[in-house]
Amino acid sequence: MIITEAQVERCEGGQAWVKIRPRSPCGNCDPKYGCKSVAITRLFGQGQESYPVQNQLGAKASDWVKVAVNDGVLLQSALWGYGLPLLLLLLGAALAAVVAPAAWSELASLLGAALGFILAFGVLRWRNAKMQAFQPRVIEIMSATSGSTMCAGRR
Repeated sequence: MIITEAQVERCEGGQAWVKIRPRSPCGNCDPKYGCKSVAITRLFGQGQESYPVQNQLGAKASDWVKVAVNDGVLLQSALWGYGLPLLLLLLGAALAAVVAPAAWSELASLLGAALGFILAFGVLRWRNAKMQAFQPRVIEIMSATSGSTMCAGRR
């Protein structure tokens, strides 16, 4: 399991929106300017500040929690997210080139590739809606705050 610490910012339904706790430098970072990968990320735009996670434990706003995702989820997500679109794009282009008349093979390949790519995103959208194991979740409430509003969905 991959585990990190985060603070709950708000709650919506059975989800908590958390902000990940920044980590200390790993020793490979520049002591003056910090992490190079973070600097590169900031160059290309602001990253998302808070993330939705499953909140089955009922963490409240401003609680510090441990958030986990199952082992292998990152690799599987990358394979599905990059591999499936690429595979369907290539298959669509190849199939269209074989089926189409010779005069139209290039245009058919482009259209087949586009349809394969669009189909891949439809499949991924349908699959992700059904995959609870891929979603991060709160596994421990480290420090509860008193008087905070409770997230809906707490039992």
